Amino acid sequence: MFKISYSPNLKGEVTISGSKNAALPIIAANYLINNKIQLNNKPNISDVKNIEKLAEQALSESKEYFDLTSELATKFRASILLIPVGLKRFWEVRFVWSWGCKIGKRPLDTFDDALTKAGIEITQWEYKTFKVVGKPKRNIMLQEFSVTATEALITYLAFLEDIDYEITIYQVATEPHVKNLIDFLNAAWGDVQMWIDHTITIHPKNIDIKQDTFNIISDYIEAWTYFAIWAGADNSELIIKDVNVDDLSAMYNTASKIWINFKILDKHTLSVNSFNKEKYKSTKLEVRIFPWFPSDLQSIFGALATQFDGVTKIFETLYEGRFWYLNELENLWWKIEILNPHEALVIWKTKLHGWYVSSTDLRGWWAMVLAWIMAENDTYIMNEEIIARGYADIENKLKSIWVKIENC
Repeated sequence: MFKISYSPNLKGEVTISGSKNAALPIIAANYLINNKIQLNNKPNISDVKNIEKLAEQALSESKEYFDLTSELATKFRASILLIPVGLKRFWEVRFVWSWGCKIGKRPLDTFDDALTKAGIEITQWEYKTFKVVGKPKRNIMLQEFSVTATEALITYLAFLEDIDYEITIYQVATEPHVKNLIDFLNAAWGDVQMWIDHTITIHPKNIDIKQDTFNIISDYIEAWTYFAIWAGADNSELIIKDVNVDDLSAMYNTASKIWINFKILDKHTLSVNSFNKEKYKSTKLEVRIFPWFPSDLQSIFGALATQFDGVTKIFETLYEGRFWYLNELENLWWKIEILNPHEALVIWKTKLHGWYVSSTDLRGWWAMVLAWIMAENDTYIMNEEIIARGYADIENKLKSIWVKIENC
């Protein structure tokens, strides 16, 4: 259990880690090419350790099919990204699903439909089975802008043998971590191109490694998590380093409407302070697919909205379970109203008070951190182990920038 106390006057610099969302599909794809490329900037988090352990376990123990049914496979959602590895190596995968964070239903319909169109037969008995039975269609339309379906599909298709035609995938996700995966596949001699109309074209090729090392991008979600913390902590100022500022356009627009003070210092550095906090204005947070405002930041900006003048409306279009943190944080005297699973209001400025809360969502955990930093009393959070899935050495990192945090 963590305890966080009111933490004004935060100062210093924070260096952003490698992106969890980029690292996981790239690590999986690297097993497709026998780990021939050294990956730099991997975040030291439990999800990364688990996907590597699961891949090694499955590769060493699998015989007639690629076995993703162990207990470890049930512990994290990214296990699904290893399915293309098994299809390429064994032509058959048996898989058990993990739901990960409790943010609402995340069905596999789009994922299954995409692989079916790529020539994969999917059956469900004791375990879900994926089996190669044919060649992919020339044109594949995803059912929605799914990041996971996009990543798995392009990883599987990039190095298929005996395919002499171009494959076009429509309605693909275009997040920075998807682009980073494409760069990785092309570093292994892939021919994968993303276009501005949300399409990807692939010419399947044989593997021929172009480079020995590859850099995983920095985590723009982590960068804006710290941005929101310093915008909310009283009398605080922060320098954020090692971030690609070009990935953050939607957040700049939102911060400007709120009247948060920030400055882009160079292509990889920005600053933010809370000196204008008394003038923060309410706004509408509308969560949509990239490059719109991301769902992963909805909760922490919802926490920040407790310091805005006026009523902030949050419109969460992607997940129906993202508002659980609002129920938890009513214990801190938030003034909120949940209109339905996709719409909520945060009403006027609130003087927050500490209490005991619990987290079931990696990103919602940060909403609580910000609330605690702004609250008058000590606040305690349970289920703290969830933060290790996506953030490395969080206690020491926060302490280094003067946040009053301790593990009880």
